[in-house]
Amino acid sequence: MKLSGIQAQLFIAFGSLVLVINLFYTRLSVLFVDVTEDIVASHLLDLEIQRLEQHWLNTDSITALSSSAFVLSDVPDTENWQPTAIDNNMIIDRHAEQAVYFKAFSHTGFPAGGVRMQASALTPLSSFTDVFSVFLFSASAAAIILAILSTWFLASRLAKPLQALASSVKEQTHDAPCAIAGIDRQDEIGTLANTFTATYSALQDAWQRERDFTHDVSHELRTPITLLKNTLAVQPESVSNDTERQLLEQATNTLQQTVEVLLALARKENLQFSPVAVMPVLERVLLAIHHVHPDLMFDAELDIDDNAKVIGNAYLMTLLCQNLVNNGVYHGGGKGMTISLKDGQWVFENPLADTSDRPYYQGLGHGQYLVQRIASVMQWEIAFEQTAQSYRVVLAPLMAEK
Repeated sequence: MKLSGIQAQLFIAFGSLVLVINLFYTRLSVLFVDVTEDIVASHLLDLEIQRLEQHWLNTDSITALSSSAFVLSDVPDTENWQPTAIDNNMIIDRHAEQAVYFKAFSHTGFPAGGVRMQASALTPLSSFTDVFSVFLFSASAAAIILAILSTWFLASRLAKPLQALASSVKEQTHDAPCAIAGIDRQDEIGTLANTFTATYSALQDAWQRERDFTHDVSHELRTPITLLKNTLAVQPESVSNDTERQLLEQATNTLQQTVEVLLALARKENLQFSPVAVMPVLERVLLAIHHVHPDLMFDAELDIDDNAKVIGNAYLMTLLCQNLVNNGVYHGGGKGMTISLKDGQWVFENPLADTSDRPYYQGLGHGQYLVQRIASVMQWEIAFEQTAQSYRVVLAPLMAEK
């Protein structure tokens, strides 16, 4: 049982409450025993003093004490003596298990100051106190044990419906009808179970709409995009103007890449992150550029450790790098790009070219929003810096240990 669980908290709370109540009544009972002992002692001393004083007044002599528990004594030193709560004229000296009482005579002229009484010597009083003390502490110990067991049982009973509810929620899957235990209860747990059911059912509807949307985008948009690309490739004469044809090809490829990014972000398998080597991803992207534009002279200077790894998804990283490198090819006018990874910063930098004679490219163009989406999904920070001479994209990925 976890100490942070409801069952443990209920057990600790109820157990502490019962223990405090038990200790309170135990202390109250002990106080009752002490007060009862003081009352009995005061009564016995009063009877003994009255008998002695009556005999002294009648015969001018002190008669024998009625019990060995009584002793004639002078007024004791008050250093270790304290007045009792029930009789200010009686003082007591308690040490260990012994209790000695003293009460002064009310008349003067006696050869002694008063009478001392040894409480333990009085058989009825001491026997009562000992027996009651044994009974009291035995009953207290039994009550504490019973309270612990009953509190454990009560806490288990109270926490069991919550545990069953938690297990039922964990067992739910997105492709099965929602069935959560406890919805028929008429208490707060039933309300919570019904709330879980309504919320989970709404989530299932949302997941189904998301799956339908992803399916539609994947099948309904890819088909016309592929048809457009094939038409432009097989029948380039269908568009007489080269500029218009190039624009159509560029727009088609941009749309295709946008769909790829949106689908990648929607797929659950792309949200699983692990250490990914950086160099293989960049090499695949650069080789893809060379494959599309074999005659293009584009220098990519890499300042990255061969063993450098970051926490992310390989497919999302490929789309991200493809966009940034293609932008460098497009905006840099083919002059090249510098890519570095140092001190936790992954920097893509390329010079800006003021020319309309830019090479055709495959990529997302100015899709900063999609780039930011990819970075945020992988929990990376991203910043865009542009001057008159250069354009920089600074990424702060989660670095993996080498």
